[in-house]
Amino acid sequence: MLCIYYDWWPSRYGNSSWADPLLFGAAALLILAVTGLVWAIRTLYVLGQDRRWSWWIAPAPAVVLLAVATMLLVPRPSFDDTRPEFEQVAHELLADPEPVHSDLEIGRFDITTALVGEDGIVYFIEDGGLGLTDSSGWAYSPNGIPSGFDDFTATHIGGPWYEFVSVWRT
Repeated sequence: MLCIYYDWWPSRYGNSSWADPLLFGAAALLILAVTGLVWAIRTLYVLGQDRRWSWWIAPAPAVVLLAVATMLLVPRPSFDDTRPEFEQVAHELLADPEPVHSDLEIGRFDITTALVGEDGIVYFIEDGGLGLTDSSGWAYSPNGIPSGFDDFTATHIGGPWYEFVSVWRT
């Protein structure tokens, strides 16, 4: 679960494109629930029948609590942490004659499409959801607010960077 949360997971664009973190997360939760139930039954049996304390009882909840504490106290890498990588890819795209690149992994972010739009604006569309009605991501726009496409809203997040949401209208 920690590997999925922190994206220490093979990219869906790499060799393990078949591996869906949602399915593996569900399987991990099921295994954790079954293991927790077995642990609880055995603990109740030892405490109820034998009326004694055993040290094998403590490690299981300690590991789970450590994992939960790690998730709560150590934040996932944000866009700001990977901004230099995004900037490098933006400059490479601006220099590349091919204006559209697909299936990129930048830091923990899976980018469906990175494209150079009008006026040298580079759009990074994040992979998430079905993308049928809206898309979101980041725009590298050194010349000001990006114009975007369809129903487009952009929020300035520093320097030439904007976070955007675009709702597709028909």
